[in-house]
Amino acid sequence: MKSEELSKKKFYQWLPEERRNFLEEEGIELSKIDSDTLTRLNTLSENVVGQVRLPLGILPRLIVNEKSYCVPMAVEEPSVVAAANHASKIFNQNGGVEAVSIRNGIYGQIVLEVAHDFDLVRFTKEFPELIELANRKFASLVKHGGGVRKIEASRKDNLVFLKVLVNPAEAMGANKTNAILEFLGNKLEKQINVEQTMYAILSNYPTQLTTAKVSLDINSVGGPKVAKKIVLLSEIGQTDIYRAVTNNKGIMNGVDSVLVATGNDYRGVEAATAVWANKDGSYTSLSKWSIANDRLIGTVTIPLAIGVVGGSIKARQDIQQSFNLLGNVSAEQLAEIIAATGLANNFSALLAISTKGIQAGHMKLQARNLVATLKANEDEKAKVLEKLQESKQYTQEAAVRFLDEIRREKN
Repeated sequence: MKSEELSKKKFYQWLPEERRNFLEEEGIELSKIDSDTLTRLNTLSENVVGQVRLPLGILPRLIVNEKSYCVPMAVEEPSVVAAANHASKIFNQNGGVEAVSIRNGIYGQIVLEVAHDFDLVRFTKEFPELIELANRKFASLVKHGGGVRKIEASRKDNLVFLKVLVNPAEAMGANKTNAILEFLGNKLEKQINVEQTMYAILSNYPTQLTTAKVSLDINSVGGPKVAKKIVLLSEIGQTDIYRAVTNNKGIMNGVDSVLVATGNDYRGVEAATAVWANKDGSYTSLSKWSIANDRLIGTVTIPLAIGVVGGSIKARQDIQQSFNLLGNVSAEQLAEIIAATGLANNFSALLAISTKGIQAGHMKLQARNLVATLKANEDEKAKVLEKLQESKQYTQEAAVRFLDEIRREKN
């Protein structure tokens, strides 16, 4: 297409190849991508010019509720997958993880501006009819086991706040919930003494909660001394915000990796998790560890509004690969797997801090990233990696120095 024809169109209306050509003419170097992939990605997002890839690792075996799963983890940090794998082996030796997921639904908010003589009591009597109306309109959701469950109302001055509970069935439910809320908002705006709908949109407030629990023989974690230190670290995380936030970051390493691998909204989960960690008025660790009857007990509760259908899940081949690994799981089962993975990452971090420290293993794995940037052949990179791990010198300078040494030895 000629430049003058392109200029008549907005950037989002350009073909992805046209956007890439424009950027390359500006001197911007872009990664290579095949045409079919670029076309497919263009249907998933806006102003697409390429892709950013993440490696897909797995937990080969994680037992949750007496069932074994192969768990996909999409993350660029090797220590996250390694830590979850290490913990899963210990968990499995002790019978695996017990988990329970409460999926009551998603809350949406409708806020109405009302007149001074608005009658809230009379207004609430119309809710059963509104619920029935919405469920007729969105019959496909009801057919799959979902739909509007209840509506609650409160008033503050000239604003009425409605909480609408929507069961999204097996989907994440964000788009469907927003559609239901806008439908109801338009209906409510026509009510007597309702002046306007301020907004009608879902809330990411925690409602769908999943708890995972393990009971570990003390000897399987390194003995009483190690177990007691893990418990002490856990107790510190309940009251010290600096430890709590880092503890939770470790949990979310595992949680986010599975969320990304399964095409779920990790941003919504992160937002809800931050609220949940602060639910009692002060920020605290999501996990708790204790000792009872010579066993180390660990629990974590995480808000997980996730799904196995809907959104782009079915449209993405890479995401379907993850579900092929998982098998035929329900949204409830997936939430339990995700929480169990978060608990596994949390345990590995606490175990490392309680024994050899966390940095040694972390940097050993990160050494591969250092080696990847070297201008060297695969044989040279393998030898540099070996030297980095033997010397425990995990810096770019050390990698370059070892490469020079290897080449001098060859000559």
